[in-house]
Amino acid sequence: MKVLQSWLRKYVAFKVPPGELAERLTMLGLEFEKIEDLAEKYRGFVVGKVVECARHPNAHRLTVCKVNVGRETLQIVCGAPNVSEGQKVVVGRVGTTVPRDQHDPDGKPFVLAQVSIRGVDSFGMICSEYELDLGKDAEGILVLDETARAGQTLAEHLGLNDVVYDIEITPNRPDWLSHIGIAREIGVLVGRTARLPRVRLKESATPIRRHLKIRVEDRVNCPRFAARMIRGVKVGPSPGWLQNALRNVGLRPINNIVDVTNYVMLECGHPMHAFDYALLEGKSIVVRQLAVPMRFSTLDGKERELPVGTVMVCDATKEVSVAGVMGGANSEINDATVDVVLEAAYWNPVSIRRTARSLSISTDASQRFERGADPNGVLYALDRAAQLVLEVAGGELLRGKIDIYPRRIRPRTVGVRVSRVNALLGTSLTKQEIVRYLRLLDLTVTSAGKDLLRCTVPTYRVDLEREIDLTEEVARVHGYDNIGGTLTALVDFSRTTPAISVSDRLRSYLVGCGYYEAITNSMQDARRVSLYGVKPVPIRNPQNEEMAFLRTGLVPGLLDVVARNRSFGNSTLRFFEIGHVFKQDPQAPGRLVGDYAEEERLSMLLTGLERPLAWDAPARSVDFFDMKGEAEALLSKFALDKWRLISYSTSDGLTEKTVAIEIHGGYAGYLGQVKKEVLASFGIDQEVFVVELALSALDVPHGKKYEPLPRFPRVRRDLAFIVDAAVSNGDVIAAILKSGGELLHSVDLFDLYEGEGLGAGKKSLAYALTLMSRERTLTDGEIESTVRGIVRAVERECGGVLRSGQ
Repeated sequence: MKVLQSWLRKYVAFKVPPGELAERLTMLGLEFEKIEDLAEKYRGFVVGKVVECARHPNAHRLTVCKVNVGRETLQIVCGAPNVSEGQKVVVGRVGTTVPRDQHDPDGKPFVLAQVSIRGVDSFGMICSEYELDLGKDAEGILVLDETARAGQTLAEHLGLNDVVYDIEITPNRPDWLSHIGIAREIGVLVGRTARLPRVRLKESATPIRRHLKIRVEDRVNCPRFAARMIRGVKVGPSPGWLQNALRNVGLRPINNIVDVTNYVMLECGHPMHAFDYALLEGKSIVVRQLAVPMRFSTLDGKERELPVGTVMVCDATKEVSVAGVMGGANSEINDATVDVVLEAAYWNPVSIRRTARSLSISTDASQRFERGADPNGVLYALDRAAQLVLEVAGGELLRGKIDIYPRRIRPRTVGVRVSRVNALLGTSLTKQEIVRYLRLLDLTVTSAGKDLLRCTVPTYRVDLEREIDLTEEVARVHGYDNIGGTLTALVDFSRTTPAISVSDRLRSYLVGCGYYEAITNSMQDARRVSLYGVKPVPIRNPQNEEMAFLRTGLVPGLLDVVARNRSFGNSTLRFFEIGHVFKQDPQAPGRLVGDYAEEERLSMLLTGLERPLAWDAPARSVDFFDMKGEAEALLSKFALDKWRLISYSTSDGLTEKTVAIEIHGGYAGYLGQVKKEVLASFGIDQEVFVVELALSALDVPHGKKYEPLPRFPRVRRDLAFIVDAAVSNGDVIAAILKSGGELLHSVDLFDLYEGEGLGAGKKSLAYALTLMSRERTLTDGEIESTVRGIVRAVERECGGVLRSGQ
């Protein structure tokens, strides 16, 4: 948003230097991108009057001119064919930097020097509009109008003796998208209230309703619509002050009617539109939504596809404007326009945002409406535009206005406590000081008790809704640099540290293990939710088919993330997500309403290389056992020893080689390899391994206590058992742990053998047992007794036969 210093001074008087103003406004929350002194570019250029022209004695294409530049007359050699006596021209003095060099291919600037051209001295340069960067004409010099005065600076004559502030506007402050909005903030700095220009209108005796009818059919998206009508205008170029104002903030002047609507938008922050009355069929305006899609030609000369539901401004037979976004080419102001209808409305921000996104367009109007214009500023903007049109284009203003505003949007009232403000800011402001700060912001403040203030917020401040918002306003006006930095920290040893949620502990652990957290959409299509084999929860009014159901699991969303990363060349990936899943199940715990159940889960995903490429080790892709190891490490940390893995066959459509995870005797989740056909449907051509767990199963108390290092030696015994191939390692370990008693410290599988010497359908499992007591050194008898008990248990419960032991 570009604003002019001279324009701001129309509403509030200030003499703060540009740099200081930018710094102080930054402390109020505005962010300055750039400060440009327009006069700096044309420093050294003055208006000159050519008083004499003579042919160069040594070059027939050159002219020797005498040019009056105010206090002196300069001799300048000029090569332009259109120079002549009596002209008002632009003169660059010696030492001045010319913005563009017409003899340089890139048009780079250059510095003027005193030179001798074919034996004649030249003390400056008469410039073309190309050299001044004011246009493209490089053939002849720029001739100024008669209002120019010899000796006057070019910046003064062109209205460029001004400063442009380029400000980045935050989305929550649409009121800053106007000069008046910025002037209000300057008023806070200098302690003055910004004043709106006074509007005085002279109306004719003819009422507007005799010539114009308006009907609003969509009052949800158009809460307010107002119009005025001016007859007998003369369309033409705008006066210099209006053109300069628009041009200096980056808008191209078009004609006096359109320029006025743009000027009022930049002044008040309220976009407007002007219609050619003769092009409105039925002399009426109707606001409605499109019932069918259509193609529509907008003012920028493009034909656009408008979807069903687009809010349009229409006449009796056709659409004439995309509401709040852009007008149509079929009703625009042109040189033949005589009668003008000025329209100002308040549009539902959601509707404007949706329309602008669907058309992939962002205009000055849509930017303001979608952030939230002032519904109660409509009539002022309309009257201000009518006043300016009468000034620059003449005409007759019909009596009255049409204002359709059935449900008035009233200013909201927000309470703020003095004690709460001081507690949050660490200040000791008095009630009177807080009232003064809030009134500087144009809030109406009344006392509602010793500590409470009630503030009526103007409707142009859409960002002030809660007490904390007003507290922030007090901090802004008081000055963040005036808030002390001394803080007192109290440590209370009488209370225990609040427990950290299991989800936060999981995040910390997994990030530390090298995983990246993903956050995916909880709304999915029918194909993705069907992968879990449960009945999904449909969404009643989905935006599209891709978001028609609530997700039944987390893995499909992570597969979408993998596919996107693969498309960017990232193939080694470690992701996790913590989120909610949903299903229809009347028997499931955690039902929300009726048969709808919700559960929070953790999902982990591995794919790609096991470690980064290195010269000293061969590349290896992750496999099932890498994922199993990751799951076991996580379970050992969060579920201690209350878990086990169970191999089982599954009929769901997502994974194969699936292993169930049991915690505290109940099913908690699974780990497995995603099926190739599932990966192919996501466009993934490499193996992917996943874990999915219910968070409730991991939410167990984690009390930490100190345990000293063991004082007595450990003893290792290795046992190998021959068992049936169908017997799982988990069953054997469970039997060992159950029979080992308190002396068994740990058990680890270190060898698996299947082959010759064992017989068909057999395998050998070898385990390392660690025995230890924290109270004494174990005797040989205790060790042998424990080992014999373990062997008997494996033989009894798993049908194992001891192959070897040591």
